[in-house]
Amino acid sequence: MENVSQLEEKIVNTEPIYFESIEKLADVRENLSKLDIDRHLLGVIRPFLIQWGTMARVVGQEGLNWVGYGQKLRDLEPEFAKLRGKRFLTADFNEEFVSNAIKTIYGELKRIPELGGPTVISKVLHLLNPEIFVMWDGNIRKAYRVKNRHLGEFAEGYLEFLEEAQREIKEAFSDYQKGSKKDFDEIEKEVRSKFKNKTLARIVDEYNYITYTLSLNMNVR
Repeated sequence: MENVSQLEEKIVNTEPIYFESIEKLADVRENLSKLDIDRHLLGVIRPFLIQWGTMARVVGQEGLNWVGYGQKLRDLEPEFAKLRGKRFLTADFNEEFVSNAIKTIYGELKRIPELGGPTVISKVLHLLNPEIFVMWDGNIRKAYRVKNRHLGEFAEGYLEFLEEAQREIKEAFSDYQKGSKKDFDEIEKEVRSKFKNKTLARIVDEYNYITYTLSLNMNVR
């Protein structure tokens, strides 16, 4: 079994791929209707899933409907627009237009055969809005399902996952606040600075990856 230092080294070694992919999709995150199949989907997102997400067996196959996937993403621009400018720490996932947007986006992407798996969806969504969407995989889903039996692989379950992850990070911030006397905004800035200005959603994913990969005795992401 890999130890913590090996897992952290793996994260560090793949950071350039992560940050480069995030940077290359900056214009798309402002307006998803700008998404280009060759430039963005096949040129950035697919390689990210293969190289960083180690998902070659899933997304490296021939004949996958990338054109349909891209069109679906462009069609979902109005839903993505509702989530822009929101932060993981302060987003109200119970607010109807927020929860509906997340469930609509996730649910529509799940309709695409072979590219609609929960792990693929979460990674794509994170690239397109790294402030809100937290990535997950089978190990993480299994661990969170112990905490919340309503958590499943469909849209409602992913929303439950986001709510659960947000509750946990708020609890962690509250514990830190007792000693520091800082408000949540100050704590978030401090945490993001410590982790190379990654978003809280990404930091949560790193924590989940290390914690649940170890606890479930797995060696792959």
